[in-house]
This record gives sequence, C-alpha cells and structure tokens, in this order.
Amino acid sequence: MADDLDLGAPDYPPGAPCWLDLLATDVSRAREFYSAVLGWQWREGDDRTGGYTLAMLGDHPVAGLSRRPADAPVPSQWTTYLAVRDLEASSRTVADAGGRVLGRPARLGPLATTAIVRDPGGAHVGLWQAGTLRGCGVLDEPGALAWNELLTREYEPVQAFAGAAFDHRFEEEGEPTGPRWALARTSDGNPAYGLSEIGPQFPADIRAHWLVAFATTSVVPSVAAVLEHGGSLVQGPYDGPFGVAAVVRGPEGETFSLLVTDD
Repeated sequence: MADDLDLGAPDYPPGAPCWLDLLATDVSRAREFYSAVLGWQWREGDDRTGGYTLAMLGDHPVAGLSRRPADAPVPSQWTTYLAVRDLEASSRTVADAGGRVLGRPARLGPLATTAIVRDPGGAHVGLWQAGTLRGCGVLDEPGALAWNELLTREYEPVQAFAGAAFDHRFEEEGEPTGPRWALARTSDGNPAYGLSEIGPQFPADIRAHWLVAFATTSVVPSVAAVLEHGGSLVQGPYDGPFGVAAVVRGPEGETFSLLVTDD
C-alpha cells in the first residue's frame, strides 16, 4: 500500500501538525460517515501497517483510520500528530518539559513511527516520525485538514511546555474580556495551531483536548450531512476568527470542526 502513494506532501517543519487519525470501534460505519460528509475514499491497510487504513482525497492521503480495541482506555476520538525528526529524542524532550509519553512507540510499517504524549494540561497529542508518509498530502481543500486548536485549562503551563518540548512560539491575540487565545508558530515562523483557554465560564466537564477542523465549501450542507448520517451538532454555525465554522460529533461521539476559511 505505502509504496505507490502520492508522496508530494509538504515537508512539515518539526512541531507542525502534520497528520491526524481516528480511532473508531465500528470502522465500516466510520468509513461510510466520512465518505458522505467529507468525500473521502479509502486505501486498505495491510500486514505491514497493522491494517492502518488511509483516507484519500483523490491521490492524496489526508487522514488515518484504525480500529479501537475493546479495552482501549480512551474513547473514539481524533488525534493530531506533530512532526518530529527523531521520535526517541523528542520523547525524552517531552518528558523533560513536563509531559508524559504514554505507552510504547507504534510503527506503522514503512509509513511512520508514532507515539502519544500528554501535556501538563491533560490533552493528548501524537508524535509523527515520518517514513514514506510525511503527512497530509493536501491542506485547506474541501475534505482536508484546515486547522488545529488546543483547548486547555492550564494555559500558561501548556505554553511553557510546548515551547520547551516543540520550540513553539506564541502570539497573544485573545480579546481582553474573553478567554485567552494565542497563535502558536513553529520555530520557522509558520502558523501551527491555536491555543484556547477553557475559562471558568465553560462547563466543568469540558476536558483539555485538540480539535481538528476540516475545510468545507459551505458549513450548513456539511452539518446537514453530519446529521443525516448519524452525527450531531455541538455548536454553530458561527463566525470564528478564521471563517464560518461549526463543531460536530461523528457517529461514535468523536468531535471535530467544519470550517469555511476566509479568503
């Protein structure tokens, strides 16, 4: 499977969100849902990748899908991965910066080697040491990754952690009267993700998490497709800092966002 992929993906700088995947109990249902909502096709995994399936837009890989074990300690969810050059060294840096590496690295055959880490605020993010798959082959097109947002209650500790672990730099851009928000940049200056504070005005059961946003040409029809195929609406549509957006849930409760980016 991996040898004939279109590998014209961007050369993601270290610390940049480069890949995402979904852990789902019912893989067949997940495939049907995301094909209907985002227009994805699928490339089956093989023995080398442990059955890791790739979502495709045309010839471009845009996300991964794997089966959630019955005894998995986490629910069905989307995971964002940050590009690293050396997984072992990056894992040590994460631990030194106050994060925690969860479990052992996972090798997806020739595609990549990965690990999941937890930041001081409790949010989980992946590390992606690329093999033949550098990351998403296309960005910002309908059905592809458009943005990532990290929501946390430990705003300052998470900033300090991300700076030490991934060399992220932050620009404060939040409103004076609202929750704090910052734009994170990689060490080369490129925008990477948004860091949003979960303030005391939010419900106590909202936990720290990364939220992935997929591009769409129109939010309302996309939300309608979500509802028609077993998902639900969480918030919106609303005018966000990067365009019209809505937060939705997939059929197993996994949360993601739909985003029409401003020109």
